[in-house]
Amino acid sequence: MAEIATARRTQSKTAKDIVATIITRGITLFGGFIISILLARMLGAEGRGVVTLIFMVPTLMITIADLGVRQATAYYVGQKVYPIDDIIKTTYLLWTLTSVISVLCIFGYYGLFYFGKYDITLLLIALLSVPLNLFARYTNGVLQGKDKIGKINNLELWNIGINLAGVVILVGLLRLEVLGASIVNLLLALMFAVQSYLMVRKLAPFRLGYVKGLPGQFLKKGIAYALALFVLQLNYRINILMLEQLSDVRSIGIFSVGTVLAELIWQLPAAAGMVLFAKSANSKTEEEAINRAAKLLRILLPVALAVCLFIGVFAPMIVNVLYGKDFADAASVIRFLLPGIFIMFFFKVLNADLAGRGKPLFALAAYILPLFLNVALNYVLIPLYNINGTAIASSISYVIGGFLFLIIYSRRTGVGMKDLLIIKRSDLKR
Repeated sequence: MAEIATARRTQSKTAKDIVATIITRGITLFGGFIISILLARMLGAEGRGVVTLIFMVPTLMITIADLGVRQATAYYVGQKVYPIDDIIKTTYLLWTLTSVISVLCIFGYYGLFYFGKYDITLLLIALLSVPLNLFARYTNGVLQGKDKIGKINNLELWNIGINLAGVVILVGLLRLEVLGASIVNLLLALMFAVQSYLMVRKLAPFRLGYVKGLPGQFLKKGIAYALALFVLQLNYRINILMLEQLSDVRSIGIFSVGTVLAELIWQLPAAAGMVLFAKSANSKTEEEAINRAAKLLRILLPVALAVCLFIGVFAPMIVNVLYGKDFADAASVIRFLLPGIFIMFFFKVLNADLAGRGKPLFALAAYILPLFLNVALNYVLIPLYNINGTAIASSISYVIGGFLFLIIYSRRTGVGMKDLLIIKRSDLKR
C-alpha cells in the first residue's frame, strides 16, 4: 500500500509539474510572441536578419561548449552518484574552461568572416553573452537534477519580463534599433546567469575545484549529449548560415519570423520534455520512465495536430496582422515547415526520456543523415525558391529524423507504434 501511495504521489507531482511548466511556457510563449512582433515592427526584415545572424555563431558555439555538462550534471545530481558539492565545483571548473575557449573561437570566426562587414560593437556584445549563457545552462542542470522545476519556471517568467521591458525601452523608446536588440540579449544572459547562481548558491558556494576523476566522468557522460545536441541545433540553424551565403540579410529576417511562429508549437513538448527529463533522471525503473513518456506523447499529438492545422490555415492572416506586409512571405515559410514541426513531436517528447536516463546517442543516430540531407537540399532549393526552399529542406529533414527516432525508440524499448501514437481512454484519466 505504501508503494502504491508513493507511486500516486509521484504521478501527481509529475502532472502538477507538467501543468505548471506548460502554464509558464504559455506565459513566456505569449511574451516571446509579443517581443518577436515588436522587434519585427521596429527593426524591419533587414534589421531582424542582422540580429539573427550575429547571434547565430555564438548560439551554435554554446551548443558545442556545453559539452553535455548540463545534462550530465542533471543526471549525476538526480542519480546521487557523487556529493552535490563536488558536482557543483566540477561544473564551475568546466564552465570557466569552456567559456575561455568559446570566446577565443568565436572571436577568430568573427575576425575571418564578420569584421568589416558588421558593426564591431554588435559582434562584441554577442561575444560577451557567451560565457553568461553557458553559466546559466550549466547551473540550470543542477536545478533540473534536483527536480527544482518550480525554480526553473520562475527563472523563465523573470526573464521574459526583462526581455520585454528591455525591448520596449532600448529598441522602442530610446530607438537604438539593432544595437538595442543586441544589448537586450546581453542583459538577458546576464540576469539569467545571476538568478541561476543565486539559486544554486543555496546548495553549495561558488568554488572552482578539481575533484579527481570527476571532470573526466562529466565529459565522458556529457560528450554524447553535446554531440547529439550540436547535430540537432545545426540541423535547426544551418539554414540561417546558408541563407547568408546564398541569399541576403533581408531573407534571413523574414525566414526567422517564419520559424519563430512555426516553432512556437514546440514550446508544448519543450515544457513537457523538461519535466520528463527530470523525472526520467530520477526514475526507479526503465518501465516507469517509458510508460510515462509514451502516455505523454499520445496525449500531446492530437493537440499538436490541431494547432498545426489552425496555424497552417490562418498563417497569411496572422503574419499580415502581427508583422505587416514587409514579412508577408513568412506565411509560406510557416506552411512548408509545419509538417516537419508536427513530426518532430515524436522526437521532442521521447528523446527527453532517453536523455534523462543517460542515453542521448539515439538522437545522434537519428539525425546525422537528416543533417546532411538538409545541407544538400538547401544548396539545391535556396537558389530556386529562396526562403521557401530552405523551409522545404528543413521540413523534409525534420520528418525523416522524427520517423527515424520513433523507430529507434520503439525498437529500443519494445513499445509498439500503436502504443506510442494512438491515444487511449486510460490516458485521459488521472
